[in-house]
Amino acid sequence: MNEQYVEERIKQYSKTRIFYEEFAEQVLNILKAIVKQDYPDIKIASYSKRAKEVESLRKKLRKDKYNKESEITDLAGVRIITYSRKDIPLIASIIEKSFEVDIENSVDKTRILGNDKVGYRGDHFVVSFCEDRVRMPENKKFEGLKCEIQVTSLIAHTWSEITHEKGYKFEGELPEGLERRKNLLAGMLELADLEMDAYVESFDSYVSKIEQEIEKGCLKYPINSMSLERFMAWKFPNILPQVFRDVDLILNELRLFGLSTIKELNELVHLEYEKEIQKAEWRSLDGIIRNILIIDNADQYFTKVWNPSMNQMNRKNYELYQRFNVDIDRICKEYNICIV
Repeated sequence: MNEQYVEERIKQYSKTRIFYEEFAEQVLNILKAIVKQDYPDIKIASYSKRAKEVESLRKKLRKDKYNKESEITDLAGVRIITYSRKDIPLIASIIEKSFEVDIENSVDKTRILGNDKVGYRGDHFVVSFCEDRVRMPENKKFEGLKCEIQVTSLIAHTWSEITHEKGYKFEGELPEGLERRKNLLAGMLELADLEMDAYVESFDSYVSKIEQEIEKGCLKYPINSMSLERFMAWKFPNILPQVFRDVDLILNELRLFGLSTIKELNELVHLEYEKEIQKAEWRSLDGIIRNILIIDNADQYFTKVWNPSMNQMNRKNYELYQRFNVDIDRICKEYNICIV
């Protein structure tokens, strides 16, 4: 490639690179907003954007000839990394609905790789703004620009980083031992990707099953973070947000108290206390569970569960225990607890 030609292209790009940076940022912001608003269940590991580095473009131009800047489709770039490979088709659908997709220059790396090989898998889309977006004053300057959007899983991204972006090029022939290790690594990463999808699917299925069963009043499940959260949402739906401050601590307290199933916990909920919780001032899930235990058997709680460093009790709880005939004055005196 003629070096003068390359440097002329580089000089031209250096003047316009800022527009590609802004374009990539705008594309990224659109995608993030759509995912956040319309697809909150999709868990994104990371978003990133960039304009192509000058030196990277120089290498590209030396390798292939382009008649004009617009023929290079990856000067602006966005990467979306999902935790699960199963979310990639949904992200792809969002991209296809939100932008004009250059089908000819877009690449499905998974399809190209095929089923009989291992390696990087992901979708690469070349997009531009559709006519409606270009009409917006803030987008007019991006008319005609193209952006490459890469969508891949976290594990596939790891493979990409190793083989390309960090300079470890596995092209050409390697010594037999290294070639074998490369293939083993690629296979293990793809297996991990598949197992991650299988795990996520099993996890979601388990959570859904717990939710449905508890909604029907079936409380046979062992106490764990998932079953406890679903139980609290079912038992006390007015408590928002449905979040524990320290779910591990609460799980340990329930274990020390001698409870192992959701059914056992439910049987301890005093009917009058259940009505009390419907009042707006009760908002701590951790505190509600502690109150259930103390109202049921204060001596057992303070003997087996109570942490001596917790030597203060707020007056609201103190008065609550009095209403439920807990001998709280004796408890406070015996364990040196101050009412605040």
